[in-house]
Amino acid sequence: MKFRSVMIDAGPMREFSNVVTTISKLSKECVLRIAEDKLYFIVSDENNGPAPPVLWCEIPQPMFFSEYQMIGLDDDHKDIYLGFAAANLARSLSTLKSAKCLKMKLTKKQCPCLTLEIEMPSSTSQQTRHVTYDIPVVVIPRKMWADFNEPKTPYPDISIELPPLKQLRTTIDRMRTMASEVVIRASAEGRLTLQIRTDMAKVSTRFKDLKVEAFGGPIEHSDSETESQDNEDISRICYCKVDAKKFSIFLSAEQISHNRTVCSIVHKKLIILCLQTQENVKLQCFITGIVY
Repeated sequence: MKFRSVMIDAGPMREFSNVVTTISKLSKECVLRIAEDKLYFIVSDENNGPAPPVLWCEIPQPMFFSEYQMIGLDDDHKDIYLGFAAANLARSLSTLKSAKCLKMKLTKKQCPCLTLEIEMPSSTSQQTRHVTYDIPVVVIPRKMWADFNEPKTPYPDISIELPPLKQLRTTIDRMRTMASEVVIRASAEGRLTLQIRTDMAKVSTRFKDLKVEAFGGPIEHSDSETESQDNEDISRICYCKVDAKKFSIFLSAEQISHNRTVCSIVHKKLIILCLQTQENVKLQCFITGIVY
């Protein structure tokens, strides 16, 4: 197996660093899948053993790399799967904001490593300096690849475009000081509501006039979680209760320069958050609903 790539554009290097930093906040461990046309960052639920990924990030290599060479396991299994500590890669990439060049390659030292060579401008002369990081990785065997396939999810009942992530994160972080769970509710009319309940109070924040990308039809309600506003048809509302901390961590992705973020809800079961950038980076986060 071989892998070597070069990145020279400041914008993609900065975005690559921001993506990895966001992933490192979501999980300690991460899997990097190296394919011929894309890099994939994959995070699985740390507490449940082998399970479908909770985060799936695709980075198209032509948009980021000026050079990209890889040779996989064999002709039938062309990809490379590497496990590593996400924080190690995030710390190594923290200098990319001022770097001139990033080279990444798979090396064999005392153990398999993802080696980063970063070319930095010197503050005292016209010469450049080179910084090298060796990040230990685990080469994942072929028999385990199926654990890191793209998640197959039910078709969502509604997909709605989110308001600015920074504004959302401020709201949810305030709510987190009062409750650990939040109900995310979306209507076919373009309203998004975040709601928490405590023994002392109920707090709701509403966003209106959002773009609804898809709505699957009437929703049946047989409980008291959903509250309608005046003249609002509850059959056109769906919701899901999720961990407020997980939702907040995804919202830290606001540091990634993006052009749209969509929240898809499988009624009472699952929330799928999808962020897309102008460079065609796609970051999806899957948050399972809390059911009692």
